[in-house]
Amino acid sequence: MNYYTVAIINIIIAFSLFFSSPSFANNTFSPDIQRILDRGTLVVAMFAQDTPPFYYVNEENQLTGVDVEMIKGFARLLNVDVVFDRSPTSLGAVVDMIADEKADVGISKLSITFNRVQRVLFTKPYIEMRQALLVNQLSLAKQLEGGSREEVLLSLSGKIGVIGNSSYVKYAKRNFINMEVVEYKSWNDVVDAVIKGEVTAAYRDEAEIKKIVRDNPDLSLTVLTVTLKDAADPKGIAVSKNASHLKELLEFYIDSLNLNLTTNKVLYHYDDIIKSIKRNTE
Repeated sequence: MNYYTVAIINIIIAFSLFFSSPSFANNTFSPDIQRILDRGTLVVAMFAQDTPPFYYVNEENQLTGVDVEMIKGFARLLNVDVVFDRSPTSLGAVVDMIADEKADVGISKLSITFNRVQRVLFTKPYIEMRQALLVNQLSLAKQLEGGSREEVLLSLSGKIGVIGNSSYVKYAKRNFINMEVVEYKSWNDVVDAVIKGEVTAAYRDEAEIKKIVRDNPDLSLTVLTVTLKDAADPKGIAVSKNASHLKELLEFYIDSLNLNLTTNKVLYHYDDIIKSIKRNTE
């Protein structure tokens, strides 16, 4: 019996046990689950801007990505439809929707932060990332002045670009106190700014930083990628503070998929991940 067969059997058994439990037979689910089943729809809050390969509209005009396919699979197992609400114009606005109970779950490769956990519940991280920098090589060279690259990177000065109303605004203010934090509307704007030298560095998770050079190898002469190994950026799915059962079910579902996601696995083995999710939930 191969790995995928075992995974499928485990998920089927788990959800069969869930729906054959006394609470299901007596129609006494917790309110957070019952509300979704009664509605017949799982409402998902998601950032308006695409961030492939986690959530984006593909060439066939289909919404897909790791986050998207995980939630679609979860909805299939619940036997409900899924509706993606992409009205949030910032990552913070996704969390706002969940806090205000305007959606059942929030996805968008959301960083789990102290401030956010005060307002909503997060699943255990489905992927553990590191924070990273995209540094303008010319700006860095001007700051070297005989010091090592490692020393300068720890005490960068100038401007640092981030997406506005994202977790990286606070990360930047806390971790780069010598730098002026500049907020941009989109990640593309941040990247353009660092390439042009308008900011010394762009700041985001390692997946987004690595993608820049992977997709644009010629930029390796212009920018430098730096992964901050001691700066974690765990990603989770958000639910409201009143949806603890939904959170537990999502965690069980994610564990059952056994994807063991890493940044490099998502960037270089994306198709295999999507096939695995669909194979285990269809």
